[in-house]
Amino acid sequence: MIRKSEVTLHCYTKRTDVSYDLPADQQEFTIMPQELIKRDAGNPEKHFIVIRARGEVAGFFELDESEDRKRYSDNPKALLLRGYSVNPKFQGRGIATGSLEALPAFLQKEFEAFDEIVLGVNARNTAAQNLYKKAGFEDTGRRVMGKKGEQFAMCLKVK
Repeated sequence: MIRKSEVTLHCYTKRTDVSYDLPADQQEFTIMPQELIKRDAGNPEKHFIVIRARGEVAGFFELDESEDRKRYSDNPKALLLRGYSVNPKFQGRGIATGSLEALPAFLQKEFEAFDEIVLGVNARNTAAQNLYKKAGFEDTGRRVMGKKGEQFAMCLKVK
């Protein structure tokens, strides 16, 4: 197990290698980090975040301040978390919980104009729903139809 204090969040740089593969059952619910970077690189409203543990890349996600976030929240100070994944090498070792628990402090430091994280989690992805709830996210009751089915909108206040 990796201690929560060993899990840190960092803004992505091009020098960071986030090339890991996810099992097919996980790819059903998220986008591969490399694909997300290729798709959204250069967009100033998309911010790539690297999860590190013990000096290695342990995961990845994007914080999105584009108009897409308005599908999940009416809060103009909300950021949309998307493309969340944990490197399979680190799965089951506390990385997901540690990274989500580190998110509010990271947001206050790096994205101080924002006070809420919102996300959409697939209705069929109960493992992710439970993880987000454990980290303090709440189901807002809002439902969004995504490419892969219904998503539950969840939020976490950070201030």
